[in-house]
Amino acid sequence: MKFIVCGIMGALMEFLILYVLVGLWHVTPVVSYIFSGGIPAFFVFLFNRNVTFRVTSGSSKAQSRRFILVYTLTFILNYCLSSSFYLLGLHIILPLPIAALYGLTLLDITYIAKVCAIGITAIVNYTFSHLFIFKKEPVPMEAQLAVF
Repeated sequence: MKFIVCGIMGALMEFLILYVLVGLWHVTPVVSYIFSGGIPAFFVFLFNRNVTFRVTSGSSKAQSRRFILVYTLTFILNYCLSSSFYLLGLHIILPLPIAALYGLTLLDITYIAKVCAIGITAIVNYTFSHLFIFKKEPVPMEAQLAVF
């Protein structure tokens, strides 16, 4: 649940950045997707480390390196998916009469593409966060027995 809350907060940051870049400054969505990932990534790492997985032991440098590796891969995946979904939406969905009926805009297609990409990469990100980045060290048997 905490991972989902963290993801929602990170996604809201991404959408705010996208709104500013695409909606206000008219930057191309394909370029904006690059910039919308940096600040949320830093927040997501700190939140997941300290709140979601509560891993305060171990090397934060090692966790940071693993996070950068995984986040780079998921960022590339997210960027490729966002851009692909955006281009598909731009050329397939936006010209449809139903798009005009609902008043879909370029910004709407940008958001829809990002939501789809985040949905896919969230699963990959959680898996790697749990198993690789913030993995907890096994508790020695003596420590487990000391509890009883």
